[in-house]
Amino acid sequence: MSRRVQKLLYRIQLAHLTKGLNDETARALRVNATFQVVMFLLPTLLVPVIIFTEPKETHLTSFISYFLLVIPLGIARILLYRGKFTLSAIITLLTSNFHILSLTYFQADDPAPLGFLLFSIIPFIMIPRKNKYIRIFFVSLSSFLFLGSMYYYRVMGGEGLYGPPKWIVPADYLMPPLVMVVYFFILLINQFVKAVNQAEDKLIAENHKSESLLLNILPIDVARELKQNGVSKPKHFKSATVCFTDFEGFTKIAETLSPTELVEELDRCFSYFDSLMERHNLEKLKTIGDSYMFVGGIPKPNKTHAVDCVLAALEIQAFMNQMKEIKEGQGFPYWQLRLGIHSGELIAGVIGDKKFAYDVWSDTVNTASRCESSGMTGKINISAETYTLVKDFFQCEYRGEIPAKHKGQIQMYFVEGLLPELQREGHPKIPNQEFMNRYQVLSGLNRGD
Repeated sequence: MSRRVQKLLYRIQLAHLTKGLNDETARALRVNATFQVVMFLLPTLLVPVIIFTEPKETHLTSFISYFLLVIPLGIARILLYRGKFTLSAIITLLTSNFHILSLTYFQADDPAPLGFLLFSIIPFIMIPRKNKYIRIFFVSLSSFLFLGSMYYYRVMGGEGLYGPPKWIVPADYLMPPLVMVVYFFILLINQFVKAVNQAEDKLIAENHKSESLLLNILPIDVARELKQNGVSKPKHFKSATVCFTDFEGFTKIAETLSPTELVEELDRCFSYFDSLMERHNLEKLKTIGDSYMFVGGIPKPNKTHAVDCVLAALEIQAFMNQMKEIKEGQGFPYWQLRLGIHSGELIAGVIGDKKFAYDVWSDTVNTASRCESSGMTGKINISAETYTLVKDFFQCEYRGEIPAKHKGQIQMYFVEGLLPELQREGHPKIPNQEFMNRYQVLSGLNRGD
């Protein structure tokens, strides 16, 4: 396998591991994986050097040290790819410190203790901030081992397994500046990591804002598809329910309000409508002037979409009736609402390159719009297709075949409310347990229960 292919596979593996992680954890994981690769390569690079430069009596201990390095690193590598990121980092750092410690003891003349300097810095970028005590432990461990080995060999005149060091710098000259350099370097790296963390925190905060804004515009699955692929393919839904609302006499009342008052009044109504969407598993599509459009059964198909839409429509109707009573009692003009609902197949998705918007297309949408315009003020007007899906939950009044613009005659019904046996006692507008049981059965059909 060529080196280029190996590098490509390594990058693919890293991309897979870091997918879905926050920026800091992903960075720590990449450093961990890269550090493991470097430590794996040490035996390959240094064993030939040992054979030709070190005395023969040191070969066995050096080989044992490298052998004991590779095995735990292999375990750490397996843990890394199984998602045990923190445990993998702990094993890697413990093994690396032990490896340098063994070389320091075996060969007192070797510059191995300088490896502790590296290991006193690596935890800052290899261990995420959330594991700060693990980070502090390894920084302290490496610093202690470095200072301890220097003190033992350079100040106390200690000897390694194969004798004293072959070169000695007087401790009075070596230790003070070296210690200062080490701790200055650690402080410098710490400040660098803090700056990187602050930058990442700001990026994460901004990403959360943009993510939140995006999810206010698009469904979460569509938003993820757009982020990953740059495009989102429209999808076909065999059965969904579309609802339109429209204020009766909006233009006339709008003439009596200032622009600010008009927008505030619309915002009050539409904000309440918005609150119903998530509660009833519905998707708000758009507002067009004083018209509000929402859909059930997308972007995730379900069998309860028609019931969900009618439940939301009943709550909207109750809200508007309450607003009417308040306004009427104060002598102010009030809006009344028409609601039209139709069920059928449709296409939903995002099209175009700019100003993305999740939308739906099909004759179902046109028919739902005609149900709204052919309805009556304060009523919920549904098509025969929707009635078939909700007749076991709601009592409806058959209107007959009603002429609709460009659609001919359409069978329509007015939703009067919940079926008597599905009303909570004393609260006819609130579903009882039997309603919930039927709803669960209908919902279970969607899962194949």
